[in-house]
Amino acid sequence: MPTYAGVCETNITPPLGVWMCGYAYRPTGCIGVHDELFARALVVDNGDTRLGLVAMDLIGLDFDLVERVQQQVLQEVGIPPEGLMLNATHTHGGPNVRAFNTMGSRDEAYTDVLVRKIAGAVKQAADNLRPAQLVYGRAPVQLGINRRERRKEDGRTVLGHNYGGPVAPWVDALGVLDARGKPFALLFSHACHGTTLGGDNLLITSDFCGAATHEILRQTSGEVMPFFLQGCAGNINPHPRGTFEHAQAHGRTLAEAALEALDKASLLKEPLLSCEVSTVNLPLLPPPPPEACDRNIAEWEAKVQEEERTGHMGRILHAKGMLEYAKYERRMAEVGTNTVTEFSLQLFNLHGARILGLPAEVFVQYALDFDQQAMGPVMTLGYTNGIHGYLPTAADYEIGGYEVEHAHRYYGTLMFAPDCERIVRQAAYRLLDIERSVLVPYRV
Repeated sequence: MPTYAGVCETNITPPLGVWMCGYAYRPTGCIGVHDELFARALVVDNGDTRLGLVAMDLIGLDFDLVERVQQQVLQEVGIPPEGLMLNATHTHGGPNVRAFNTMGSRDEAYTDVLVRKIAGAVKQAADNLRPAQLVYGRAPVQLGINRRERRKEDGRTVLGHNYGGPVAPWVDALGVLDARGKPFALLFSHACHGTTLGGDNLLITSDFCGAATHEILRQTSGEVMPFFLQGCAGNINPHPRGTFEHAQAHGRTLAEAALEALDKASLLKEPLLSCEVSTVNLPLLPPPPPEACDRNIAEWEAKVQEEERTGHMGRILHAKGMLEYAKYERRMAEVGTNTVTEFSLQLFNLHGARILGLPAEVFVQYALDFDQQAMGPVMTLGYTNGIHGYLPTAADYEIGGYEVEHAHRYYGTLMFAPDCERIVRQAAYRLLDIERSVLVPYRV
């Protein structure tokens, strides 16, 4: 059964002034554009199954935006939600489209257009179908380091440099070739946070992710559409970082590795296109007791007043966001019941190469595990179809740190419980048909 594929690119750069996302304390919305943002859509179809995948230069999508894109694509293209994968590069230089506490509000006029553009790109890709072959390859590369540093002086876990910590030192490449064997699309995945630029940057940028796609376009004379897919980067930061020059260098390094992987890729001969979604209930940690919540509320109320006297909008937004979160915790404490949240894992099988998407900032140990235990190629992605928050390993709760103790406040949710590791792993093993899985606890 022949396979057909089509691609489309659309510019999703926001207007000046929108609030950016990823760092607290930014004093204003964006003041300019360093490089433009894009959404790139791929549709594959074999007559029985039609799948769509979109790579977006965004930090992630709110779940209501995911649902709006899914419904519009279903109506216009006929792809059901389980057959549409939306992956965000997780750049911290883009607009607020995943409503974090403390980081300004969503620009609804922009998000309305964004939904239409993403869905429209999928429709255009479906209209551009042509005979296609798929190839898969892998090449070594490492842009970042594990960022969960244990300080020797006090044992605290901080955002720093854990040079011996786990990373995924490779790039996966899925090439889409025309009937003559000439590539016209390249999906490439690596696990590294989109944080080369820091919170002092007020220019829209796709970070190293966009630099890599631009370099691939340059080296292929624009004939290969590049799709950067963000991997399990929850505990991985680029290194070095801090400047646009660093982002450009990382992008060139990644592009070279992705093209190397494409060059040595093997043809995928299994004539299969399929998708599957597995939804599990993940337990959440309980909020503090009511009296502790009341103390937090009082402290943040005082902090709001203090910051309002400074006139620094970033600090004011941070204090107000933390106050709202303290009130949320108080409401949850009043409920007094065990809380769970639905978590959906999505699997695409593209001629035997599998793409597993998870809606979280997933720690890299998950990708290393699935890669080791699964038979055949697996690209494990985070930041897919929305983001619940960080998904650490169970062992990481013992040593604390930002991702475990603090980040959920920005997401406005309660934190995942340690047992989530087991539940997610077992769900992934089922999707990946890992019959003799080894459930050894991950190491930090």
